[in-house]
Amino acid sequence: MADLFTSLNTAARALEAQRFALDATGQNIANVNTPGYTRRVVDFAAVPPYDKYSAGSGVEVKDLRSQRDLLIERRLEQETTAAHRETALADALGVVELALGTSGNSVDTRLSAFFDSFSRLADSPTSPVARQEVALQGESVAAAIRETYGRISDARRGANTRLGTTIEEINAIAARVAALNESIAIAGADPAGLHMADEQSRLVRQLAELTDINVLHRPGGGLDVDISGGRALVVGNTQYALVGSATGPDGMLRVSINGTDITQEMTGGRAGGLLVARDQRIPAYLATLDDQAYALATAVNTIHAAGYDIAGNTGQNFFAFSSPIVGPTGAAQALIVDPAITGDPNRIAAAAAALPGDNQTARALADARNARVLDGGTATLSEGWGNFVYRTGRDLQTARQEAAMRREVVLQVETLRDQVSGVSLDEEAMQLMRYQRAYEANARFFSVIDETLDMLLNAMAR
Repeated sequence: MADLFTSLNTAARALEAQRFALDATGQNIANVNTPGYTRRVVDFAAVPPYDKYSAGSGVEVKDLRSQRDLLIERRLEQETTAAHRETALADALGVVELALGTSGNSVDTRLSAFFDSFSRLADSPTSPVARQEVALQGESVAAAIRETYGRISDARRGANTRLGTTIEEINAIAARVAALNESIAIAGADPAGLHMADEQSRLVRQLAELTDINVLHRPGGGLDVDISGGRALVVGNTQYALVGSATGPDGMLRVSINGTDITQEMTGGRAGGLLVARDQRIPAYLATLDDQAYALATAVNTIHAAGYDIAGNTGQNFFAFSSPIVGPTGAAQALIVDPAITGDPNRIAAAAAALPGDNQTARALADARNARVLDGGTATLSEGWGNFVYRTGRDLQTARQEAAMRREVVLQVETLRDQVSGVSLDEEAMQLMRYQRAYEANARFFSVIDETLDMLLNAMAR
């Protein structure tokens, strides 16, 4: 009797184990399209026999776990970080490209019109209309340079603003990861912990999009997150917040954690791309524009100051700066036509000597368009602008190509991860059939034992 009841208990335990496996398979199928869901795997273990005359006590569910490959997960985090870094850089450089204007409506066109106006002045050096045209074209090219500088500066400020938003997002996600660590620790072996682990995995992927991180999985479940070369962002249920502090006259953010400046250490993700654009690429573009504005003012002023205006005066600069500059630095945003010229176009020097009708200075100023005053004396002003536009376009194209390549790598790693962790309907259908047949077989075994007990009880009752 005891053996039969034990067999009945063995069959019942087996039925429960197979039912649990069917539930897990159904959960996988139900979540085939759920973002971040990781396939559940049921681990069975044989229940040992209670004495030497027993074959065993059946089967039990040892564990329900998520199927993960931590090496693939880590590779996916790294590639995601790299892809979003290049994407953020490309986005920022795309704004710079727009700031340069289109061909035919940019600084190069204004430069050509400016030097053309000196050619017309050379044809009629005493003409008030020609002189007014020179002053207007000078103001036009100076305004174009200032506006271009302003738009590029706006692109830098935009990158800085996006960096501030990124810091807030990192802190919000890190706080959620820390809260989940606490919940997972409380859940222990409860299957609900698997759902929280899936959410953590999704949050880690979002963090990897924002900055470079390193994830350390805790033995009891949950994870710790380091940022920027080993600085703790999340440890257990404790989050260490990033702080963005505006510094300098331009208010650019410096990022710190626990009082340590890590701005230069944030090299990956959206934050890394924005920092490269804000602190390296865009300042270099602004410096180039300063060089061009300074070279234009120097080349024109050198010739103009040596010439004579219509009244026989000399020593007058054509261009000036609205605020003090240090070398070329600051030249682009401060470039103006000298107020003495705008107030009285007769102050424009067209003559090389104090002689009525002389036009040699006007001709020299018109020929200044061909002077090689940029890039170490190898490029004219127009060529320098063309090189500048090409450089920004090349940088943008490189960033876009790198981003596209990185996205392809991410897709490939995601495919590898899905092969391990994703739900395959074909595989789940096979598992479903396997557990169903095992359940049916165990149900049949249960029925046989039950019928045997009925027969034995009936026989004893006679």
